[in-house]
Formats: sequence, structure tokens, C-alpha cells
Amino acid sequence: MTIGNLLKEAIKYLKDNNVEDPSFEAGLLLSHIIGKDQSYIYAHPDYVLNDQSVEKYRSYIKRRGRHEPFSYIIGECGFWDLTFFVDRHVLIPREETELLAQSALWALGKSPAYFNRSIPRLPEKEAYRVLDVGTGSGCLAVSIAKYCDSAFVDALDISGDAIAVARKNSGRYNVENRINFIIADFLNNFHNTEKYDLVVSNPPYIPENDIPFLADSVKKYEPHIALAAGKDGLVFYHALADRSSSLLFDHGMIIVECGFDQGQKVKEIFSERDMETVILKDLAGIERIVAARRQ
Repeated sequence: MTIGNLLKEAIKYLKDNNVEDPSFEAGLLLSHIIGKDQSYIYAHPDYVLNDQSVEKYRSYIKRRGRHEPFSYIIGECGFWDLTFFVDRHVLIPREETELLAQSALWALGKSPAYFNRSIPRLPEKEAYRVLDVGTGSGCLAVSIAKYCDSAFVDALDISGDAIAVARKNSGRYNVENRINFIIADFLNNFHNTEKYDLVVSNPPYIPENDIPFLADSVKKYEPHIALAAGKDGLVFYHALADRSSSLLFDHGMIIVECGFDQGQKVKEIFSERDMETVILKDLAGIERIVAARRQ
């Protein structure tokens, strides 16, 4: 079958199944399968694909028609300037979380010069101890370890399957020797024996009652445990704040991502523990990152 005919078939199928921007998605999936960019695909509509490629493409299109996330279908996701392996055991890294990674690296003295400088930097040290709570794919832990040679990261997750994904990603970027993976429930059975310079987390923060209103691609496919956090979505922020004195060295920092309407609430949670707090907005103008420094 030719590229042109296969694309027509795929676009119609995706459109009939209410997939947003079916032409773009159909082209992107085909581009991934044949290893050519989309400009090549549209410039060669008469190119004949082999049966194996056609069969694989149709299976991908059917999955996308069921609203399975694109990143799960192809098995990877771009994050900042890195690419991470992902599957249904981990939350798909979002663009908003890139701001969290940049904030952490800024605190460690490594983020780009153009970064918002309202977040304080940590005291200069030869080595930094970092804790990533709810590491998931490892996008934060791996990014921090890759771009800060002096960072040694404990990457914590309740899911052993998620830890396996994060471990795979650490190997992809050759930072596995500076990341210690821990399977534990931060809320109930994680007991740190040493303190940290920096704690980062993109925790579950969606109120349980809001889950049914999420897009099908999220609520039907992404891990519930990585999304929902009790009645108000704030349970992890309270836990981090409550343990801040035992988790952090003096002048250590906690930097977290939060939901679209949670910035001020999260700031107050840390401020009530006499921590110096800063809020950063994402590109959409939403208060997305809260940084809190222990006095």
C-alpha cells in the first residue's frame, strides 16, 4: 500500500474516533514507523510500504483511535532535550515538569542563564544529595544527574514497575552510578537515615473526585496512583512540609510541581513551617512550581 492511501485510511479512522488533529497524528505515527520525517512522507505519497510496516501502522492507529496516549504507543516521550522510555506503569512527562527540572538545576547552580532567578541557589558544595519523591519515569532524577555532575540522587517510588522504567532511563544516559533507586511509600514507610540538600517532587495532586472528568487518554491509561491524592490533592505537600526538618540540611530546599489552582495553597503549607517560599509560573501563566527553603 502507498503512503498516500494509508494516510487517507488512517486520518479517516482517527477522525471517526474523535482524535484531535487526525492528519498530524497520522503523519507523526507513520513518521515514527518508517524512520522518516513528515516532510518526506507528504512528499512521497506514491511510496509503497512493505506489509510489515502497514500492519504495524494500522495497529498503532487502532490504539490511538481508542485514545491511548501517543507516547505509550511509540514507547517514548521527549522531556526538555532528552528522550525517555515510558510505558503504562509511569506518568507521561509533561512540559510543565520541565520547569521543575530547570528549577532544580538552577538551585544546584547548573540551569541556563535565561532561567527565572527568583529561586535561591543552594550553598556551593562538592557533592549534593537530592531526593526525588515519586520518580516515575525518572525524568527528574535522570535530568538532574545528567546535567549536574555533583548531584547524587535517591529516586523514590511506591511502584517497582515504575522504578524499573526509571532505572532503564538512567542507563540510557549513563547516570545509573549516581542514582540510588528506592521502592517505598513516602507517606507510610520511607524513613531517611541521611539528610538532603534538595528534595524535588511532581507528586500526585489531582483531587480524587476530579479524576472522572479527566480526558480519556489520562484516566483510562495513565497510572491512577500517580494522579490522585485524596480529597483536596494536597496530601503529599503536607507530608513533605511536615518532614522538612528531618529531610533537609539547614538551608536545604524542597521544589515541587502543583496543580493549576494549588500554587497559593501549597505556598502556605510550606510557609506555615517557617520556610522561605517562592512561586514560579509556567508558560501559560499558571502558578506551577513552589520552592521552599529551610531557614
